[in-house]
Amino acid sequence: MESKSVLEPPTASEEFREIEGGDDDDPEHQSAPNKASDDGNDDVGVGLTEHETELDESHGADATAATQLTEDTPFVTRLKAVIVTYAPLGFLAFGGPQAHVALLRDRLVVQEKWLDDEAFTELFAIGQGLPGPTSTQLVISTAMLHAGPIGGVVALFLFSLPGLIVLITCGVLIATFLDPNKTPWYLVGLPPAAISLVFKAFYGFGKNLDKLGIILCLISTQISLLIDGDETIPKSASQYVYPTMLAIGGIISYIDSRRKNPYGTYKSPGNGWDAQSDLNMKRIGIPLWVGAVFIAVWAIILVTTITIVNVAQREGRTVNVYLEIFELMYRVGTLIFGGGQVVLPMLGEEVIPGWMTES
Repeated sequence: MESKSVLEPPTASEEFREIEGGDDDDPEHQSAPNKASDDGNDDVGVGLTEHETELDESHGADATAATQLTEDTPFVTRLKAVIVTYAPLGFLAFGGPQAHVALLRDRLVVQEKWLDDEAFTELFAIGQGLPGPTSTQLVISTAMLHAGPIGGVVALFLFSLPGLIVLITCGVLIATFLDPNKTPWYLVGLPPAAISLVFKAFYGFGKNLDKLGIILCLISTQISLLIDGDETIPKSASQYVYPTMLAIGGIISYIDSRRKNPYGTYKSPGNGWDAQSDLNMKRIGIPLWVGAVFIAVWAIILVTTITIVNVAQREGRTVNVYLEIFELMYRVGTLIFGGGQVVLPMLGEEVIPGWMTES
């Protein structure tokens, strides 16, 4: 077989045969130049494969770098962001839990984009279903997602500090500077401002509701207005009605989700919390067993303080005033579900007329 020159380009049929490996079946009849040509083609093929591999690796490296950039954001940087974000909110949070939710959504979802509307709404719903004030739980949970438990504690402190200072100041000076029968002029504008914040927040929530959500929202609104406006219904009924509405709404949503043609829109569940790969779980940094320990400690403290105070009262002994305050606030915080509309009636029953008058 006459050998071809290395410099002479192969014909189309020879190139196709070389690519298909036809000459590999008869290596004895393959000349050195042809072998060199095969080796050259193999080198080209290897080079292309390596190039494609490098591209894939570069894309993977870019994705990994982006993920790593998010994961490796220094804790101090994230904690500073929590301080800068939550410190002003404590001075603007007038009007109760609804206004607080409006402020948090506007700052965290719209401006800072720490989380999307769906995640914020889910945290809000979880807070509604847990004992304690919802807006406070929302402050802690959103800050924990960004800077862990320390960030949650710092956000709670910053969010509560302005109100604490104002309340202490008013408590000391109220008899001198405030007339209980006349609202100060500088406080007249706060209720309308709070109403506008509430409307802004729940208008944003309402845009994301499906048909079933709108129906449940309208029913809940009517019941809330009925409790607040009907003189024959005690305000304390809210502490039982609101948790009941939450439970009924959840049951209705579950039943509707099992129907063939549901009214609501139900998305497929995500991957859930993965302690090994989920960024939020890593930032929170609390394993499940630690959460179980916290729940156990909470239950032990609750039962212990209630028992000590009740036994002392039955025996006619004087209860330490600080222990009495702690037991009352701890018990109320455990039993309430929702926000201020539940807290206020329950606290009123506990402290009036023993600690203060209704006015």
